[in-house]
Amino acid sequence: DAVLFMWVTSPLLEECFPVIKAWGFQYKTSFVWDKVKHNFGHYNSVRHEFLLVCTRGSCTPDVKELHDSVQTIERSKKHSEKPHEFRAIIDAIYTTGNRIELFSRSPHDGWEVWGNEPGR
Repeated sequence: DAVLFMWVTSPLLEECFPVIKAWGFQYKTSFVWDKVKHNFGHYNSVRHEFLLVCTRGSCTPDVKELHDSVQTIERSKKHSEKPHEFRAIIDAIYTTGNRIELFSRSPHDGWEVWGNEPGR
């Protein structure tokens, strides 16, 4: 049993689903991060990213509290840095189990982190 939270931008949305399936997960739902500030794209001004929720096995949340699927949080000035509020949501709804963040920018209590920046 495992839960995968995968960040994806709109231009790459279609490409993430073969990865999800290859890893043995099923897409369930998503959160939307409204970054407030605009990022100019090719077709429109994109100010959001998706955090997809995917499961393998039996992985309903431990806590039934529902969080708003759209989170409006101003983005930081660091490229690709994700808001800590999303980690807090994950910790709130999944209270047990091991956690790892791939490509993490910094260490976080209760999480294993992997990437080239957390140890700096």
